[in-house]
Amino acid sequence: MMELRSVWGKFMDLRSWNATNPCNRWWLITCWTNGLVRRMDISSKSIFATLPSVLGNLTSLEEFIATTNWIYGDIPDSFSRLVNLKNLQLFKNYLNGTIPASMGNMRSLYQLHLNINYLTGGIPESFSQLTNMRKFYVSSNWLSGPFPPVLCNMTSIWELRISYNHFSGTVPECISNLKNAYYLYIDTNWFTGTLPSTIGDLPMLQNLFINQNSLSGPLPPTITSLTKLRILFMSSNPYLDHELPSDLGNMVSLTDFVMEFAAFNGTIPDSITNLTRLSRILLDNCRFTGSIPQGISNLKALTVLYLEGNRFYGSFPSGILKLPQLSLVNLHDNQFSGPLPTGFINSTLLTAGQYNMHHNFFYGNASVTAGGVTKCPMDQTRRGIFYQSSLAYNCLKYPPGSPCALANKIERQVDNSTCKRFCGADVATCGGHGSCWFGPGRNPSCDCDAGYVPTLDKQSCIPAP
Repeated sequence: MMELRSVWGKFMDLRSWNATNPCNRWWLITCWTNGLVRRMDISSKSIFATLPSVLGNLTSLEEFIATTNWIYGDIPDSFSRLVNLKNLQLFKNYLNGTIPASMGNMRSLYQLHLNINYLTGGIPESFSQLTNMRKFYVSSNWLSGPFPPVLCNMTSIWELRISYNHFSGTVPECISNLKNAYYLYIDTNWFTGTLPSTIGDLPMLQNLFINQNSLSGPLPPTITSLTKLRILFMSSNPYLDHELPSDLGNMVSLTDFVMEFAAFNGTIPDSITNLTRLSRILLDNCRFTGSIPQGISNLKALTVLYLEGNRFYGSFPSGILKLPQLSLVNLHDNQFSGPLPTGFINSTLLTAGQYNMHHNFFYGNASVTAGGVTKCPMDQTRRGIFYQSSLAYNCLKYPPGSPCALANKIERQVDNSTCKRFCGADVATCGGHGSCWFGPGRNPSCDCDAGYVPTLDKQSCIPAP
């Protein structure tokens, strides 16, 4: 301990570490009743040094925590002598080099935190001997190579986090060996190929993060067997395609369903409306089509709904106006059409939430008048220093003389010239007395102002007879 004091005493006051003081009075130290060191916590002490090899002499040590410092250099081989160590936390430092194979001798290890360092290489095969391991964190390093097969042998794992590294190749079928895993984080690597069907054989799994890789193909149908799964992140896998499993509704514990920035297509399965615990649905920037399931009003816990950048069509999904906790809705850049539902102007989305529906084909009146009071939807919603466009680039209009177009200075109401991009030059102006929209069959036609009627071809508006 005196050698350690000579190294670390430059960065903190370790005067209590002396032979005249009993061990249990040493700062940052907890001891066994026999006076040997049981626990040492030197986290967040601004230590700028290497890990001294003499640490390996503390063979009674059960916990060593040295997080959030500037510790650099290799992990010393002498750590292999710490055969009673259960908890080793070295995250958020500047450690480099490879993970020593000799650490496979530390068979008492219960949790190992090496994340947020600069470690290279792979996971030593000797780690298959760490049969007591429950929490294994090596995220945010420079580790590389194929998915470490040794991880499939660590069957006692509860939490596995290998995110933000450079692992590559396919996710192996042996991942099903991790029957006790609650949390599996393999995101932000370079994994390719299809996700193995054995992913559905993880009965305890609650969080699955596989986002930001290069996986391809369809989701395995077995994924819907994960009935305890709460969070599923598979976004930013640009080659994941095909339709979502039709029995998605079996995943009854889901709270977060995040599949954005992929190539998924087809319709959203109606069974998604069975997932009544869902808080967030992010399916944006894919290739989905069809209409939104009518039963979406069943999702009373939903707070965020992102469907932008797809090919959805049909009328505004009015069921979302019945969701009491919904505060963020993005439907922009789709092919929705028709008038806004009657309750839209009075919904909490306008008073307390954030909505974004630009670049669709909504048409008709953009305001509502009741009891002599006219309410106007804001085309831009202020969020901090940003403005989030909401109803731009549709085919909406204000009725003649509406106070909205005059009094609402930040309203950028869509007009006929904007509709030109959707409806074409011939119908965009509607004779100056209407708005264009896409009617049945997606054919552009004119919705005329009061006192005007459409021509037979619906390409213009003329005075009513």
